[in-house]
Amino acid sequence: MYSENDKPQKTNIFRTYLDFVDSTRFFTTPFSWLYLIVALAFLALPVMILASGIRWEIFDLGGTYTLGFILVLAASVAAAIIAFIVAWNGRKKVSTDKITIGLIIDSVADLLAVSIKAQAHFIGVFGFFGGLFALLFGGEILSLLGIDYAGVPLMIGALLLGYGMVWFSRLFKFLFAKIAKILVKVIVQIFKFVVLHAIPVIYNFIAHIVRQLFDYIFIFIQAHVDYLVNSLKVLIALVARLGRFLLAYARSPFKNKDYNDAKITYNE
Repeated sequence: MYSENDKPQKTNIFRTYLDFVDSTRFFTTPFSWLYLIVALAFLALPVMILASGIRWEIFDLGGTYTLGFILVLAASVAAAIIAFIVAWNGRKKVSTDKITIGLIIDSVADLLAVSIKAQAHFIGVFGFFGGLFALLFGGEILSLLGIDYAGVPLMIGALLLGYGMVWFSRLFKFLFAKIAKILVKVIVQIFKFVVLHAIPVIYNFIAHIVRQLFDYIFIFIQAHVDYLVNSLKVLIALVARLGRFLLAYARSPFKNKDYNDAKITYNE
């Protein structure tokens, strides 16, 4: 025996879409896509480095140049994977609470901070190992890729820069959220001021224009109505005068005078 609950439920696509729009997934899902785009962007960096190596024909040089470039490329792949993981895990920061202006600002701040943090990991890992391999196999390898500072300065600078960017990402997130919320409050106050002060002035101005327009329309109609009434009066007067003339002519004893004279002449 099957119960009502055992029957297959029909899927209402429109109802499903409305539920998706009303839920927080309508907001959190696009933000998850943004984290994915940022993460994939770091995976594209090793491909760009490989394209640069092919462009400069490093694989045709052979020897230590080719080996050094392969190691540098491997370092970029490792750095890109680490940056990808950092950016991809950042999507967990997207809150599923009720959507508010503060939540949107915090979500944008988290996205930007995670992007900076992922970039810091890429710079730190790739810069350190890239500088190390360039120190071992010659700095010309990185110079072909557009990096001038090879060796120890690059290794130390990359680590310090990456470490500083991680800390800066936290500061950036805090400042961005605070400044954005202050700007939102300022915009709200400006909007309230406009609503309370500017809109009544605009309303009065529009009302005055509308009243003037209706006055002009009324004067125009009244003038034409007066002209039409006067014309009708003149026409009625002409018709009445013509009617009186015809009536008087019909009653006149001389209306058939010519006909009677002709008749008398014929009889004679």
